[in-house]
Amino acid sequence: MECSLCGKEIKTKKEKYTHVEDWEREKKLKEFWCHISCFNKAMNRELTELEANAKQMLMKAGGILNRIAPQMEEYTLK
Repeated sequence: MECSLCGKEIKTKKEKYTHVEDWEREKKLKEFWCHISCFNKAMNRELTELEANAKQMLMKAGGILNRIAPQMEEYTLK
């Protein structure tokens, strides 16, 4: 059996693997087999990209807010 994501052979006796099926109204559209590690990487890729985009957006927003808002003085109460 071959991994649909990496193309390497899945050693069913030694490796963990998963079977994924795509269904629409009782009709199977697609199915594939893959290593569980390949599946996890594929599922986390979108999350990693979203996190990177969110960090960039927050950095841009911080820069814009610093330019718009006046610099506040910091006071310490004793």
